[in-house]
Amino acid sequence: MVSLNQKGFFILSLLLWLYDPVATSGANHSESMGVLSIHLKAGSLDAPSFHLFSPGVKQSSIYRGQVKSVTENNVTFYRTPDIGNPGNLLGPLPAGVLCSQQATAVAQLDENGSVSSILLTHPGSGYLDKPNIYLAPPSEQITGISVFRSAMAEAIWDTNSSQLSGVAVSEKGRGYQEPPSVTIEGGPHYLKLIDPDSNFSGVHFPILSNSDHMLELNNSADTGNSDGIPTISEVFKTGQLVEVVKGWTLGSLFGQSSTDLLLHYDSNASRADWVYLLKEPAYQNRDSSDYVPHFNDGTAWKMVDSPNQITSHQLISPDQSVIIARRAETNCTLYIQGTSAETPASWYFPEFNRTKLISNPYPTELKISDLIGIEMITEDNSSNEANSSRWLANKEQDLADNIQILNSSGWSTYWHDGTNLEIRKHAKISARAGTGLGGALTQTDFSMKSGQISSISNPVSGGVIVTTTGNHELSNGFHVTIFSALGRLTNENKDQIDSSGNIVDQGEGMIIESPVNGKWEITNITNNTFELKDCKNYTDFIADASATWTTGFPGEGYDSNITLELSITGGGGFGARATAQVGNEGYITSITIIHGGLFYTHPPTITVHSGGWRKLGRGNAPINDLTLPPGSGALLIRKHPHGVRSQIPLLTILQQ
Repeated sequence: MVSLNQKGFFILSLLLWLYDPVATSGANHSESMGVLSIHLKAGSLDAPSFHLFSPGVKQSSIYRGQVKSVTENNVTFYRTPDIGNPGNLLGPLPAGVLCSQQATAVAQLDENGSVSSILLTHPGSGYLDKPNIYLAPPSEQITGISVFRSAMAEAIWDTNSSQLSGVAVSEKGRGYQEPPSVTIEGGPHYLKLIDPDSNFSGVHFPILSNSDHMLELNNSADTGNSDGIPTISEVFKTGQLVEVVKGWTLGSLFGQSSTDLLLHYDSNASRADWVYLLKEPAYQNRDSSDYVPHFNDGTAWKMVDSPNQITSHQLISPDQSVIIARRAETNCTLYIQGTSAETPASWYFPEFNRTKLISNPYPTELKISDLIGIEMITEDNSSNEANSSRWLANKEQDLADNIQILNSSGWSTYWHDGTNLEIRKHAKISARAGTGLGGALTQTDFSMKSGQISSISNPVSGGVIVTTTGNHELSNGFHVTIFSALGRLTNENKDQIDSSGNIVDQGEGMIIESPVNGKWEITNITNNTFELKDCKNYTDFIADASATWTTGFPGEGYDSNITLELSITGGGGFGARATAQVGNEGYITSITIIHGGLFYTHPPTITVHSGGWRKLGRGNAPINDLTLPPGSGALLIRKHPHGVRSQIPLLTILQQ
């Protein structure tokens, strides 16, 4: 048994609980969606390198459809008639296999390139029905063979033990060069709500058992009290869109044994790489024992402190991150085949004095302000229900909820100091293509103007001209958004017409929303006019003072006399940096270009960060925003004295 006082574990304890920078090495990166590469730098037994990453879910959903009904912890789906026997209704799910330890097997070939037998290497467990078995088809032709067939097999299921006792070959197939891979249904699965209209979109629950059309879900996190965790019937509703996804285990993520293992293994735990899993909040002690290390001895995953306990089937939740301690003295790159979320996902805040390793579930960088928006932040640490489920802000780091990110220099600690929690209207800034040298952005390439429209032309040919009520102060190349313009419908000759297309007297045409409403690039500027590029109009404008134009808005309700950081993305360029200054009245009064960048050949997107996030060790200096790369994770530390566990749907990501 390995002592908790060993140097490797002591170093991790320092990393997790001390706020002073600790020297570690390594970082985690991600490539395209579906393939996560984790670059592990060499470590040693005395000084491992640590890496934090989130694997997401194992594969694409095995089912996506609508909920038929919900009763307590059971969710039911629609069944359809069997084509061969219409009186027999079939459900969309593989019965009895979605909460099991997945069985494994290997195929053996005879001299004719056919499957002679299938050897069961692990019987699995928890099978409440017989799983299907899939064999890969022949992938390479064998000289002299003209007929190629895929092999087929059937599981031999022991109903008493809920395991497989063998695999029977029902079709040997033909034309195999190598033994085909064998896939047996099973493993841990989750039901995830993906309906964008639900406040719980992104929430997922483990499956306990299933028939072909019904799932029993595990909601053990719900204590039945006002703990912020909803019940199954509160989350899932009739008609909502859901999907069934497969989860990871230690073995399926990192490999089971020496033949497929991705990390360094050793029969002696002190010489192997370790993987740390954080205990669930209810079982935490708020010390180093909360992080449970596992190692692989070449045959299975086991607990470092209880090597007789096999943990290959330890679950890794879709929202969970893990820590790898690289103890081998060589660099290594892991390639994890997984699926990043394209649909809404969720986090949850842990309760007071508890921690949670959360993940970035998306194939893109995330800003913490996107995840923990000001509507989810409070400075009130009372037990009021509206505040106890929110993220706690405070000028002092020790009194605020914390988030820690693991990087090459150790754990970095961040918190929100309460800045700009009273914003009434968020600022919005537009930009045009860079007009500076080399496509650099200049001061004149930013705008947040708005005003009223006095007229909009409806020409037979040529561009649509918008006349503003005053000097718009715009330039060619900006994009203007027009709202609430109404007009009377006209034909191609610009005669006003009714709903049937009949020509009517001037002022009698059908009133509709003008087709110029929307976003347009502007050109041919004068002091109070601009032309909408590539716009066509078929209405005579109604001058009722309701039509407006805008390139942005300076905001409302910001804290006075502060500097806001701006993110500049897209536009074909790189390197631009800028800030915005807030005046006494609580809105942006000016923009400062720190660096214009290069090659902004079309308009970039400008994001105004509300600020308030601070980093331990930087004094009062603000930071732009925390960024979580794809495939990475972070540690949430809840210090709200009355904080309860609360679900946070990440809907804003899909709306950007």
